[in-house]
Amino acid sequence: MFFSRVLFATLLLSLFYTVSNFVAPYAIPAGTAVALDGSANVVDNGALYNRFPAYPMVIYYVGDAQCHQMAVRTIVLNGNQMPMDARMTSIYLFANLGLISAIFAAPSTSIAEGLLNAFPKRLAAWGRQHLGPGVFAAVVVFLGILPVAADGFTQLLTPYESTNATRVLTGIPTGWVAGLLVGVMMTSIRQVGIETAALRSRIPAA
Repeated sequence: MFFSRVLFATLLLSLFYTVSNFVAPYAIPAGTAVALDGSANVVDNGALYNRFPAYPMVIYYVGDAQCHQMAVRTIVLNGNQMPMDARMTSIYLFANLGLISAIFAAPSTSIAEGLLNAFPKRLAAWGRQHLGPGVFAAVVVFLGILPVAADGFTQLLTPYESTNATRVLTGIPTGWVAGLLVGVMMTSIRQVGIETAALRSRIPAA
């Protein structure tokens, strides 16, 4: 679990932020954070958040900086919109499971091999034999983002509007794969460091 301290610290920070997204709506009066519709990657409601206590203020600022916060696409708790919409909330939530999967996967200097190691042994063996680590990893990433891409682009290009339940469901594989990929990158960096140090220790001193 502590093979990569950076990964473990990232998991703790991610868990804190994820829980905070659910707690923040209860840290302000009901009916305070409503009609937050804005643009993604822009803080649209800073004037409102400045009136919040420090803890929910920070969480809502961080959410607003990432998300459009459209009311119809956001889960409501305690009469308040959550800091991010349903899809992003789901992605962050299940990214924690991806990080945990990376923690318990056998580390490798290869990111693709490390990702493969996060799967059950039988599936990993099949992927290694029939696809190879690189192709298997690419397929996993593709399948992870496919549901979000399909649902999002369908909304963008047609009159279709998905439900919050659909947004949560499509966010699950994307979140898990994103968390797994980030975690495997961290364990790979750690493994490279270990193997480099081992090689240097075997080089005779001049």
